[in-house]
Amino acid sequence: MGRYQQYERAVKDEKGGPHPVWRGLGFVLMGLIAIMSYAGANILVEANKTRYWIAVPAGIQGGVSWAPDLYAELIVAFFLAFIGFGILTIVYSILYRVSRPKDLYKMLK
Repeated sequence: MGRYQQYERAVKDEKGGPHPVWRGLGFVLMGLIAIMSYAGANILVEANKTRYWIAVPAGIQGGVSWAPDLYAELIVAFFLAFIGFGILTIVYSILYRVSRPKDLYKMLK
């Protein structure tokens, strides 16, 4: 092949992509984990008021007038969401290892 000669490669169809149901399921789980994290944070912050597990700093105790514990709940919800997405990633990697295509290398060629 010469230096200035055009090189064209046949493009293969992508038949081995993920099923569209997996994209929808991921979207639903993303929203579900966020909602569950905030609900769990609400429960944990309320339980912390009666049991005093962790001393909450005064800077995050105050919030807006309609939600006095909003800052504390958002901080706890962030950590719960981080844990939830981590667990989801581990479960997904285990499921992918079981159900992945048999010859992934040939699909990428």
